[in-house]
Amino acid sequence: MRFSASVVQRNHKSPGSRKMSLLIVDGYNIINNWPEFDDLREEKMEIARLKLAEIMEEFVPLVWEKIIIVYDAYRVKGKAASCDFLKGLEIVYTGENQTADSFIERLVVNLKEIGEDIEVASSDNLQQHMVLWKGALRIPARELRERLQECRAEIKRSHPGFFPRNKLDERLSEKVKEVMEKWRRQ
Repeated sequence: MRFSASVVQRNHKSPGSRKMSLLIVDGYNIINNWPEFDDLREEKMEIARLKLAEIMEEFVPLVWEKIIIVYDAYRVKGKAASCDFLKGLEIVYTGENQTADSFIERLVVNLKEIGEDIEVASSDNLQQHMVLWKGALRIPARELRERLQECRAEIKRSHPGFFPRNKLDERLSEKVKEVMEKWRRQ
């Protein structure tokens, strides 16, 4: 299903602008700044990473042609860098002694050299300055969340019977979720 250009245009600063080709997400920064992850941060980080991937996947290729989520493992001894492709996303785990910030910086530089339009989602102040200095745009975590909510609302208004994902999690009661979580832990 094709969407009107207004869905894409509304999410960028100038009317008539085209969608960005790439969004790079500092995964842990977003997880640590969005209230959706409050109950998952401490003990269920794997679930938080999957939930972030599920949220972001809804917007490929609607708002961005590609989304890369970066998580760092710079303090994990012996951890090698890896990359997963999940639900239309690229998910990168840096290796030992490499931060997500340094990986994102290098990625931005390399992709800007070939002319990619890039946005980086992070509320890290230093990261934001670096991104702007390297030629990409920055989106603070709160602004990204608001942009995605606006996009969902516009899709619901313009296409009443359609929504990119009908998540089971959103339809279950809290009691059913608790029972399922107990089963999962057994």
